Amino acid sequence: MAVKTDIKLTTMSYVIVYVQDTSKSVPFYRDILGMTVKSEEEGWVELETGNTTLALHGMKPGEKHPGKFEGQPIVVFTVDNVHEARAELLKKGVIFKNDCEIVCEAGDHVGMSTNFYDVDGNLYSIFSMVKK
Repeated sequence: MAVKTDIKLTTMSYVIVYVQDTSKSVPFYRDILGMTVKSEEEGWVELETGNTTLALHGMKPGEKHPGKFEGQPIVVFTVDNVHEARAELLKKGVIFKNDCEIVCEAGDHVGMSTNFYDVDGNLYSIFSMVKK
C-alpha cells in the first residue's frame, strides 16, 4: 500500500564515491574514463556526467571506507557499445569484474553490462542495448 507524502525525490543530483586520495583518482576518471572535471579542491572533486554530478570524496589516512559492504549500489554508465567500451578500457588497464552479460531483454534487443573497478576498488558498470 502506498504511503501519502509531500516529499518527492525525483532528481538525483550527486553520486558520491569515496576514494583514498582524490589527486590519485582524478587521472583514472579524467584520462581513462574521459570525464570532465567540473571543480577540484583538496578532498573533493566534481565530475560532469550529464544531469548527475559524480563527486569523489577523499578519506583521511586509515579511515574505513563507508560504502564497502555487500549490496552497495553500483553506478551505471550508458555507452553506445558495451563490447567496444570494455575493449577500450581494458587497453587502458581497467580491471573488470566480469565479461559482458545479458541483463535484460526488450523486443529485438538485449541489454548488456559489465562491471569494472576504479583505483580504490569502487565498482562501476557500463551498459548498452544491442541487437539480438
